[in-house]
Amino acid sequence: MSIGDAELLAQKFRIDAGLGMSEPVNVKSLFRRFNILAIYRPLSQNSYGISIKADGSMFMLINSNSTRGRQHFTVAHELVHLFYDENPEPHVCNGKVFGVERDANRFASALLMPREGVLSYISENEMTNHCVDLATILRLEQLYGVSRMSLLLRLKDLGVIGESFIQEVAKKSVKGSALAYGYDLSLYERGNENLVVGDFGVKARLLFEQDKISEGHYVELSNMVCDGKREDGEDHIGC
Repeated sequence: MSIGDAELLAQKFRIDAGLGMSEPVNVKSLFRRFNILAIYRPLSQNSYGISIKADGSMFMLINSNSTRGRQHFTVAHELVHLFYDENPEPHVCNGKVFGVERDANRFASALLMPREGVLSYISENEMTNHCVDLATILRLEQLYGVSRMSLLLRLKDLGVIGESFIQEVAKKSVKGSALAYGYDLSLYERGNENLVVGDFGVKARLLFEQDKISEGHYVELSNMVCDGKREDGEDHIGC
């Protein structure tokens, strides 16, 4: 999949999801919109997330040990496998960057950082000089809820900056620069552990009422949801 193809597929997904062509993506709303059961749990270092599609149901497991920005990218990456794989199979996102995984990364980048939206925040002077101010970089990564490197690679794909600029900015402390400009640091930290988005509780209750699980098992499942982090006020992709 070329970058152009990824752009078109991301635009199609936005249309199907009822999103504008430049607004930030709300991943929790996407889970609800498409009835995807999403659970955030600590996973191993090499597993960013897992997606499964079977019998019309979709499930996603996201590594809560990842930073929130990385979690958002993982969700967008897994959407390709859930919606566009010809023969969807259980998939583990492990950070590979070739073949279908590269294609999924390109889609995720285009979906989370839409061309129209990103370019609207970059001045003519920045475009001409292929040099984006740190203030602009911070504004974009906070707005679209993505990691510093994800944004820089997207800007490179859009022809705004080159590799040398990426290497220069990569030397700067991400959290240090965010603090210096007065931004909250939650985007750059792990989070959402035990958060469940979807009808997990409803399905557990149905199984109990159908005598498919015991009362004790039902209580255990219910406590799993109740003990998890509830959705806080930051219900936006940067939460």
